[in-house]
Amino acid sequence: MNPFYERRSGRLQIGVSDNMNFPAHLHDDVEMLYCMEGEIRVSVMGETRLLQSGECAVIFPERVHSYTTEHTCKALLLIFGSAIAGAYAGSIRKYYPANPFLGKKDIPADAALAFRRLCKKEINSDPGLCGAWIQVVLAYLFPRLTLCEDESPENMDLTYRLVQYIMEHFQEPLTLEELAKKLHVNKYYLSHTFSGRLQMSFREYLNRIRLEYAMQLIRTTGKPLTEIWEDAGFESQRSFNRVFRDAAGMTPKEYRSRGM
Repeated sequence: MNPFYERRSGRLQIGVSDNMNFPAHLHDDVEMLYCMEGEIRVSVMGETRLLQSGECAVIFPERVHSYTTEHTCKALLLIFGSAIAGAYAGSIRKYYPANPFLGKKDIPADAALAFRRLCKKEINSDPGLCGAWIQVVLAYLFPRLTLCEDESPENMDLTYRLVQYIMEHFQEPLTLEELAKKLHVNKYYLSHTFSGRLQMSFREYLNRIRLEYAMQLIRTTGKPLTEIWEDAGFESQRSFNRVFRDAAGMTPKEYRSRGM
């Protein structure tokens, strides 16, 4: 399962992912990743940690984050609106964790049990049960988080602003020059920000966002591929097929036929 690029309005998403890689992104939901096996590199607002089995990341809304698997990893990913958080909803909307990473020793046995319960189909297919187990996790983890008051929009750094803009406009025609004008920065400085902070070029990042969106539509809808690549913002079917093959090692048609 991959994070889904849209304003979810609190929709619950739960799944176990193998070897997840996902570029820097943000959304208005809470995201929690629990490493079950192996290890995964998680970056939140520029702070990076290699999570190992039994460790987790707690990411509040509107925090730029990314995932990189260098070897192998199995991880539980929870994405949910603050309303599901019950008594913790107010704090989630107002604060953010100074350190979003919790080691194995910081996660009580009952919280680890709740994470494992959320992996079970009979639980993660029931929104009511999911919400209850998520609140159990939060009850154990919240006291172990040091919360800071969220910054005002005026203090958002450039990485946050460019990721946010692309998140909201990736389906539209978009160039580096247009993005630089919208953010009121020099395009060469913006290009350097992509390569330095996101470890890829503007075009690579934009294509990755569009590709993940398209792959999600292929997995979850019966839309024709011609409609999907247009909806994802690709300029042509040829460019869509090229980007898809480079990333997935197969064509979009093969990807759909394998039910991936």
